[in-house]
Amino acid sequence: MAVKSMDVQALRNLLSLESEQSIDKVQIFDEIDSTNSESIRQIRSGNSENHLIVANSQTAGKGRRGRQWLSPKNAGIYLSLSRCFSLETSALQGLSLVTAISVVEALKELGAIGLQLKWPNDVLFEKKKLAGILLELQQRESSRYVVFGVGVNIELPSDSIASIDRPVIDLINIMSELPTKSVLVSAVVNRLCANLVVYENKGFPVFEEKWNVLDCYRLSDIVIQNGESCIIGKSLGVDSKGALLIQTASGVQSINGGEVFPSLRELGQ
Repeated sequence: MAVKSMDVQALRNLLSLESEQSIDKVQIFDEIDSTNSESIRQIRSGNSENHLIVANSQTAGKGRRGRQWLSPKNAGIYLSLSRCFSLETSALQGLSLVTAISVVEALKELGAIGLQLKWPNDVLFEKKKLAGILLELQQRESSRYVVFGVGVNIELPSDSIASIDRPVIDLINIMSELPTKSVLVSAVVNRLCANLVVYENKGFPVFEEKWNVLDCYRLSDIVIQNGESCIIGKSLGVDSKGALLIQTASGVQSINGGEVFPSLRELGQ
C-alpha cells in the first residue's frame, strides 16, 4: 500500500480551531535533512512564529541520544512543531512525556489500540518501537522555544527494518484500516496542541496517572543507563514532575535522565 504525500491546504483543513490559532505557519517538504533542524534554523534566523514543519522524507532524521531516525519517503510521519513558552526551563521537564501521551491518544482515536509508553517518550506496541520523540530547547533573546519532533512509523520498507538495531513496528501492522497521512499528522498535532494548553495551565500532575496507566515497564525490574552509570531496580512509574521513580536496594530514587532497559542482557546488546 503506497502512502500518499500531503499538501498544506489538505492538512490545514484538518486542524482543529485550537491548532489553527496556535500555529502561524505550516510547511511541507518533500525531502529535508531534518524537520527539527529546519525548525531550529528558522528560530535562529529570527522567525518568531509558532510553526509546523512536515516532511515526506528526511536524509538526516534525528533521534534521541544522537541516534539517526530512519525516514524513507512516505514511510512515516516526520514532523516538528515549534512553540514559544513563557514557562521557566525547569517547568518544561514534563513536556516530553506529554508529547508521547498525545501521540498515543491521537492514534487510539484513529483505531490503534494496545499502545504503551516507555519512559521518557517512546511509543511501543508489544514492546516494539512505533514512534519516537525528540524535544529541543532554543533560547532567542528573551523568548524560549521548544521544538517538538515526532516520528511515527507508518509502513517501513523491509530493508529499513533490518537496519534498525532494535525491534520496531509500523502502523500498517497494527491498524485494520490505515488513515491518510494528513489525517494522521493532524490527529497528532491537534492532540498535542490541546494537551500543551492544559500543561501550560496545570503542569504535569494532570498527566501523571495517564502516563502510569500506559507505562509498559511500571512495576517491572529495569535497568537505567545514563552515560557510564547504571541503576537497577523496580520501576514505580513517574511522579508529578515526570521523573521516573525506581525502587533500588538503597531506597527510592528519582531519575530525570537516561534510557530504560528491561534487563542487563538487553543493555549489553
